[in-house]
Amino acid sequence: MATPPLTPAHCMPAPTSPDIEACLRERFGLTGFRDGQRDVVEALLAGRSTLAVMPTGRGKSLCYQLPALLLPGVTVVVSPLIALMKDQVDALGARGIPATYVNSSLDAEAQAERLAGLASGTWRLVYVAPERFRQRAFLEALRAVTVSLLAIDEAHCLSQWGHDFRPDYLKLRAAREACGNPVVLAATATATPEVRADIIGQLGLVDPHVVVSGFDRPNLRYVVRHTPSEEAKTDKLLEILARVPGAAIVYAATRKNVEGVTERLTAAGIPAVAYHAGLGDEERASAQERFMASRARVVVATNAFGMGIDKPDVRAVIHHDLPGTLEAYYQEAGRAGRDGAPAYCVLLYSPADRYLQEFFIEGGCPRPETVAGVYRVLAARPEPEIFLSQEAINRQLPHKAHDMAVGTSLLWLERAGLIERLARGAAVAEVRMVRAGLPAPRSAIQHRVLEVVDRLPGVNAGAPLELGAFAAAVGEPREAVHHALLALRARGVLEYVPPARTRGLRVLVQVEDPLARLDLPYIEGKQARELGRLDRMVGFATAQRCRRNVILDYFGERTTGRCGRCDVCLGQTDGGPATGIQRPGVPPRSGVEGTASGPLYDSLVRLRGRLAREADVPAYKIFSNQTLEDLAASRPTSLGAMLAVRGVGPEKLSRYGGEFLGAILAHVQGDAPIRALKPSPTER
Repeated sequence: MATPPLTPAHCMPAPTSPDIEACLRERFGLTGFRDGQRDVVEALLAGRSTLAVMPTGRGKSLCYQLPALLLPGVTVVVSPLIALMKDQVDALGARGIPATYVNSSLDAEAQAERLAGLASGTWRLVYVAPERFRQRAFLEALRAVTVSLLAIDEAHCLSQWGHDFRPDYLKLRAAREACGNPVVLAATATATPEVRADIIGQLGLVDPHVVVSGFDRPNLRYVVRHTPSEEAKTDKLLEILARVPGAAIVYAATRKNVEGVTERLTAAGIPAVAYHAGLGDEERASAQERFMASRARVVVATNAFGMGIDKPDVRAVIHHDLPGTLEAYYQEAGRAGRDGAPAYCVLLYSPADRYLQEFFIEGGCPRPETVAGVYRVLAARPEPEIFLSQEAINRQLPHKAHDMAVGTSLLWLERAGLIERLARGAAVAEVRMVRAGLPAPRSAIQHRVLEVVDRLPGVNAGAPLELGAFAAAVGEPREAVHHALLALRARGVLEYVPPARTRGLRVLVQVEDPLARLDLPYIEGKQARELGRLDRMVGFATAQRCRRNVILDYFGERTTGRCGRCDVCLGQTDGGPATGIQRPGVPPRSGVEGTASGPLYDSLVRLRGRLAREADVPAYKIFSNQTLEDLAASRPTSLGAMLAVRGVGPEKLSRYGGEFLGAILAHVQGDAPIRALKPSPTER
């Protein structure tokens, strides 16, 4: 029998403190709150939307799970990770708390069954991915019940200024309105003051309660080791794992590096598993299960691993490669020591690592003409729902772009309202025959796969296929068919794009000039902002002051004293480059470079004078003396680094940055060319 409509939460009397304490003790088996948790819970129960910024491992999930049991109606939890949903729902079920999830891992019948349970009042918490709000059936199901709380996990994904912006999160403001404007909890572990303000604006929250419980993790020891070569990284990694017992996560920036590090650890007798987005679902699940069950001591992973992973006894998180931002580093390093015991966060740093991140930034910041080209490829397609991989779109562009740039273009086009990315439903892959006829198969399953592929219409030009239906036609399990397709691709028989890399698209508006719809100032300034954040990450790696304080300063938290635990505070740095961005071949800074009488400062003054004469403006209109002194002292080696210097704004950077950067590089390198050490596009 359906439950009667419930009174909205903001019209109900707030539960009392004894209610909260009893629920904490009886339903969760806890005797007290961690820092910030009670503040968040009481605000939500009082009907006030809240932004909670709490470090990894501080119990953000309790902040919405407990109110869900004391509020009337349903709590909807938005999470970007399917694995996290299942883990939390299983944990809640073990405590007798009625919770479920609705996502693409379920077939249509199971989804309908869970929505029916929502309507009948079966569930108190429902976990969903943000793209679920694209589904009309799901929105209609929510409108039929009282949603008392909308909890948004990983809320930094809402912000275009955050390190993990996801356009699907932008639909949550409209989703909240569709649910009757319930109380909102936006929770994240990584948000600078700028990102916090953007989250509040994107959700349309009015006077929300803001809880920042602090970013300090006192049990973590931050260490940087300077490793100028791959051999040095391997040696240092093995040394760390020999000295620090227990489970460890090793983060690498590319799939290739993940595979290489895993092989080297395994060869050294260390039980290690690899985890990255290029592996099949079953392989990733197996790797995660082995690590979580402590059957593998080490997981080597890209940033695809870790969000929502709750393994409390990780004693070390080691970054084999430099992350792109301090937000990403802090979030990943924070997966160490969630049990409160001492743990190590070690960054293996080489100055050349910067170029890998610059390569990723370049791919994530496409030129406006690339964005327009992607739109025109899609707008020319006759079908209403388009299934093309990024590689397939790239092949049709007038000028080949980075595959990452194609993906970013799709995000910007969606944000401009020109296209829509469809919800993840059927597993759509792409296959194209390369070699005519059927070559001699190496296995029976490959033979059957080729027979079915050969019958697909349009397979020579590239045909979309639903992998489940295709596997049924072959007569083998889906995972086995997937591996057979990968093997045939490796032999050069066909091109195969797995379904995880292809998502349906729909053109919403036909326009002549797509650029007129885009936020061009944001697009054009994004690269400089990303480079600036990379500079802050390099600043952490090369700091001569307390590394904990570098992190806390970045997140806007006032610091007092030194941590006494990082390598700098303990005097245990290894003599690597200490300040600035030291590229290979750049000599260390001399004692006179930071003074107004130094030769670099004099060179910059002469350049400023020439530019002022050419523009017929006073010299100070170019840059002030103080700015020139700061440029001479800091010697930035990228436009992003220049943006961090006082007095250098985006406009002046655009107008004068190139010439001043050229003068600085010519001075510090004696006009030696800079060799960009960039990976191939397939390495990430």
